Amino acid sequence: MLVGNWGMSGTFGFAGFGSFVPEAVLTNADLEKIVDTSDEWILRRTGIRERHILGKDESILDMAVAASRRALDDAGVRPEEIDDIRVGVNTWMRFPSLATQLQAALEIGAASASDVSAGCAGFIYAVEAAHGAMYLEKERYGRDTTALVVGVDGLSHVTDWTDRSTCVLLGDGAGAVVMKQTDRGAVLATHTSADGRYGDMLWSDFVLGTQSKDDPREFTHETTGPRPYLHMDGRKVYVVAVESMVRDVHRVIEKYNIASGESITVEDIDYFYPHQANMRILESVAKRLGLPPEKLYTEGVKRYGNTSTASIPLGYMDNRARFDLPGKRLEIDMAFGAGFASGAVLRSVVG
Repeated sequence: MLVGNWGMSGTFGFAGFGSFVPEAVLTNADLEKIVDTSDEWILRRTGIRERHILGKDESILDMAVAASRRALDDAGVRPEEIDDIRVGVNTWMRFPSLATQLQAALEIGAASASDVSAGCAGFIYAVEAAHGAMYLEKERYGRDTTALVVGVDGLSHVTDWTDRSTCVLLGDGAGAVVMKQTDRGAVLATHTSADGRYGDMLWSDFVLGTQSKDDPREFTHETTGPRPYLHMDGRKVYVVAVESMVRDVHRVIEKYNIASGESITVEDIDYFYPHQANMRILESVAKRLGLPPEKLYTEGVKRYGNTSTASIPLGYMDNRARFDLPGKRLEIDMAFGAGFASGAVLRSVVG
């Protein structure tokens, strides 16, 4: 039996959830018309059935705004109550930051606002940053704060639609949480890490550069013009990704045990939200951790594909009812991405 204070009130946790995906759906059958692939090949290698793609009149900011408004409504928090905005994003590729433009769109007043770029682990990093700031404000200054944390990416904007090894994987979406003092659970421990030696395994072209003069490829989804394309060495990424997520799960549990004096193990965790990269990676992580299928969120792979920073908070909304189940539970979020940046968050959930 677990003891300690992980279910007590007065801790910093998730008070509201929201998500958004574009209306347009790109199925495997649709991709068969674009690139040399098949529904059977995609399902066998990735587990993905469909993905949502931004339309010509939709933007990354639009997705972030929609998910954030839903999270604020779910938490019963007014925009003017937000003190800190952290946005995990990789595909904004401009300034001012997406966080400040989200702040303006939501009409949030004076608040700290910044983007977090950590590959597909950006949401984990953003949660860690927001939680650390909230803890510091409370412990050092006695001030209660509320944060809006968003994971959003428009990977269709950096997809080379002639490259079947990557275009079948990627989708667009956004997820958001409101963090504050709550008796519905808490962030108990976080762990993040990066290893830049693997930078050549998953990367994009220079944002301000152009494609090769001998190969002036153009963005082929909705708009034309030179674009930075995503590139990936899938086989090598697979190996490091599995190792990273397994390692981070053990380390975040270890950090919690050190801080709490408890001795919980992987077996004590009730549910896991891994980054929805592809089914092969998730199955390997589950096998290494000894997880039964019912403890692992995988529906995002099938429905959305790889939505980068959005995949974990999209999972929260898919499983929204889980947060209202009676009793106390422990959950872990885990992700890896370009860099290789990775991390995990251990949370309590109190129904």
